[in-house]
Amino acid sequence: MHCTDEWKNTSSTKRILTLSSGSVEFRIKAALCVLVCVFMGMAGAIAYALDWSLLAIATLLCVLSYPLCWSAWKVWQLWSSSLMRLTTYTQSLAMGESGIQPSRLGKSVLFDDLCREITLLHQRSQGQMEQNRTLSALFTQLFEDIPIAIIAFDANQTLIYANRAAYQITDIGLLQGMTASELGFVLKKQQYSHPALTPNWRCQSSTLRYMDQSSHLFTAIDISSELKQSEQAVQKNLVRVLSHELRNTLTPMSSMAETLLSMEKWDSDQIRTVLVRVKARADGLLTFVQRFAEVAKIPEPQKELFDIEQIVEQTKVLLRDGDTIEFSGQPSCYADPQLIAQVLMNLVKNAVEACDGQSANIRISHYLSEQRQHLCVEDNGSGFSNLENAITPLFTTKANGAGIGLAFVEAVLNKHNGKVSLSNSPAGGAKVALSWPL
Repeated sequence: MHCTDEWKNTSSTKRILTLSSGSVEFRIKAALCVLVCVFMGMAGAIAYALDWSLLAIATLLCVLSYPLCWSAWKVWQLWSSSLMRLTTYTQSLAMGESGIQPSRLGKSVLFDDLCREITLLHQRSQGQMEQNRTLSALFTQLFEDIPIAIIAFDANQTLIYANRAAYQITDIGLLQGMTASELGFVLKKQQYSHPALTPNWRCQSSTLRYMDQSSHLFTAIDISSELKQSEQAVQKNLVRVLSHELRNTLTPMSSMAETLLSMEKWDSDQIRTVLVRVKARADGLLTFVQRFAEVAKIPEPQKELFDIEQIVEQTKVLLRDGDTIEFSGQPSCYADPQLIAQVLMNLVKNAVEACDGQSANIRISHYLSEQRQHLCVEDNGSGFSNLENAITPLFTTKANGAGIGLAFVEAVLNKHNGKVSLSNSPAGGAKVALSWPL
């Protein structure tokens, strides 16, 4: 494939040179013809000045025309034959012939320099091809049977290797010798991507240096089965927690209705009491469903630079008498200020509720590390009683909780390509650590 591409490039270059040199050839021919005509004109003028007869002048011009035309043709042949020999030599190198030397009509420093440069260029090209073959053979030994799609490009973004798993991706055609852009790959910030690879593929790019040669490795893993299993696990967990919440709400309502139906005579005060309790249960369930639906309606973040310390000040409206909030760290934050404000409201509200029976001391810190922003909220409450399910939507250990707060926080961080980490402090209290890219 490399030889074919090189031959195509050489042929294209040859055609371009032919097209661009057509006017040059015409000018050289015209210049030689003008010189012949000038010499013959000068000879005729001199003979006329010497009072030669017309017959003598015509004879002189006929005699001079032959050596002049022969000399002009020799000059043209010398110039064109040099180019033809260089063209033949270049074509021979492109076809893989070795040990050949261009023929010479005579000694020419310029011709020798040009031949030497062509030979060096060919040797570099051959060396690059040999290195690519060596690297391709190495990749074949290492990656051929790995079930992960691995594609390698050289420093010129030319495909030099693809393993068996890569060729099994039907949406991508791979031909060695073609460039990454010709194959549909997009290079952005040293990372390759391909529009045919859906979000079900986990893609990664890395740079490898071997034998003073740089190459780029592109790997792709099909994670559709893992995503499906994860989605099924989330659905099962949601069904489990949702059924638990509905059972806790509907069972008392059914029991109260059954009690009323079993009575022979209904007491209006007792009926009113039962209906009030049923309504309270129903309103609580509706509120729960409404808050759960809000998690799925989080908009795309509109990121901007803002002062997070001002948002911390706004959360103080949730504090009770004796509660305190301390902020430390970097006040400048880059995210969606509205969504981060709702996140802090949820976390501060949870911290205050966790300190029931005592004053809440809440510590909020924000700092930057390794191109990521970190936001931590700590309290002195009872901590998380069930860390494993704390972020699970609808899961709650509070008597009046809905299990939505931390699920909302995680959904907002997912929108920011971030993550949430929960832990209990050894001295008591809970810690919620949020991080997202700067």
